[in-house]
Amino acid sequence: MYASLPLSGPAAKPGHEVLAGAQRALERSDQEVSLLVLDSFASRRDQQAVANAEQAVADGEALAYLGDFHSSQVRETAPILGEAGLLQVAPVATQVGLDGPTLVRITPHDGIGADAIADWLADARVRRVLVVHDHDVGYGVPVGGMCVEAALARDLGVRSRPVWDAHERPADDLNGAEAVVYAGVAGSGAIDLWNDLHAANPDLWLVGTEGLAHDWVARGLQPSTAERIRFFVAATAPLWAYGYEAMALILDSVREASADRSRIVQAARATRDRDSIIGRYSIDPEGHTTTAAYGRLKVVDGQLVSDLSGATLSA
Repeated sequence: MYASLPLSGPAAKPGHEVLAGAQRALERSDQEVSLLVLDSFASRRDQQAVANAEQAVADGEALAYLGDFHSSQVRETAPILGEAGLLQVAPVATQVGLDGPTLVRITPHDGIGADAIADWLADARVRRVLVVHDHDVGYGVPVGGMCVEAALARDLGVRSRPVWDAHERPADDLNGAEAVVYAGVAGSGAIDLWNDLHAANPDLWLVGTEGLAHDWVARGLQPSTAERIRFFVAATAPLWAYGYEAMALILDSVREASADRSRIVQAARATRDRDSIIGRYSIDPEGHTTTAAYGRLKVVDGQLVSDLSGATLSA
């Protein structure tokens, strides 16, 4: 088996969490399978992922590939692994449109997240929503568009705009919004933005997509701001559980198909009603999980915790 995960750099902590889960599943298996772990971090991370995939493809004894971590990396490696017929299980990639003949994804995509946000806003009786997105055409812009579409589908009044420039005052642009949804990645100004929005209207709900759900953001928020914030994330369990399930699915597929790469892919993509550590799911014909379960976090005492269970999401 090969695993391609960020083991250094800014995503090293979650990368190691996923790896720890995968190793735990491997240790509990009675199969004689070795795991070769490759670091996918580099100054040009997508190119590093490509190099990792090419190494796995060149290994005639490779049976499967756990990774990659970032959606942009999966987009580059899926065609390489697909052409070689090597099963790829991406544990946490969420971008809409990722596909490949051997790709399996076990987390719901960003469109499911947009639906979850809209459902929660509707349940909270929010009627007017301002969707703000950053300038990232690979994440913030399309996810912001999905949030707009999901809100409109639930008859919510919605307006959208790019994130405010430094000289602009967000408080002057709320125009009666009862919630602000920010689709994007947390930058250095994220904490001040949330605190300023809360100061402008303490009753405003503040909602962030997965790219904003960071420990350092939670620690920096004023307590009153934190009470009005919710973050929506694809994971409904700690990240190690997704590494565990990715490896468990691979091992079960290998057990069923032996060393035949094509049969291993068929076994994994034929998954139906699988009871797992991350819940029950099937894999659809495109290789995507069928689960619509989505995580929601709140901030308590400077920590991100599940809004449903209250448990901290760490390994």
